[in-house]
Amino acid sequence: MTTSIGDEINAATRSHHTTLNQLILELLPLALPPHAASNELYALGISHFLPIYSAIESSLRTYASTENPPLRTHDVLRALHLPALERAEALENDIKLLLPPLHRVPNTCHNPRLQAFRCHIESSLVRKPHLLFAYTWIFYMALFSGGRYIRSKLRTAFTPSNTSTSQRHLDKPAGLSFWNFPGDADGEDLKLEFKARVARLSNDLSEEEKADIVAEGVHIMVSLTDVVREVAETVPERASALKNDTRPSWVLLLRYFVPMGLMGFLSAAVGFASFKAPQDGATTPIPMHVAAK
Repeated sequence: MTTSIGDEINAATRSHHTTLNQLILELLPLALPPHAASNELYALGISHFLPIYSAIESSLRTYASTENPPLRTHDVLRALHLPALERAEALENDIKLLLPPLHRVPNTCHNPRLQAFRCHIESSLVRKPHLLFAYTWIFYMALFSGGRYIRSKLRTAFTPSNTSTSQRHLDKPAGLSFWNFPGDADGEDLKLEFKARVARLSNDLSEEEKADIVAEGVHIMVSLTDVVREVAETVPERASALKNDTRPSWVLLLRYFVPMGLMGFLSAAVGFASFKAPQDGATTPIPMHVAAK
């Protein structure tokens, strides 16, 4: 029987995985009470991963729903797709709950490594759709290995101090839906199903495709480590801006949307058709449903 491509990825990335885990374990406590005054540092940090999950899951949904032409790769990816595992929507909802609108999206000018990684994901998956095996394996399995430990620490930080230890384990505090799954199995059933699919579908991959996937797995781990280091460097500045920014909303709009580029800014401006710059120092609130996009 063919070895699961998931096992091959694990073997190739073991040392990188250890490095990344150590880095996360060092940084996580610094983003949570009592080291941090609130949960905002965590929210600012985790917001950097929304573009990554969104790019991966959008690509997988596209290939899984494509029927013409009926390519072998599309059939394989359709079988790989497990919608209940998708995390981008849950993460976006957490960020909306934890952060004000204009601080939910990292400024890409200050996050070149994140921007480079996201661009790499999008371009690579267009050229080689089978690389989705590497992305889904690493980003979904992470939720069930080190992710469970991270979730336990977050639950403690997000739960009132007068809550009993046993209740802390059962509670699902608001703002942590990214780490939780519905149902009594809490996602363990999804993990087993996904691992079984990856193992079964490994038989449908060519040797060249497997080599591509394993190599991409290594690239993902190296890139993730770079992104996490960048998060550690840039989040304190974002936290300071969140705490101290008292400028009018229209000034904040320019700061956060202009880096998207001219077309991105014009697209965003469509939603502000009725927006008028304040006169005489007055401030005009930005509509929540527009600013949150």
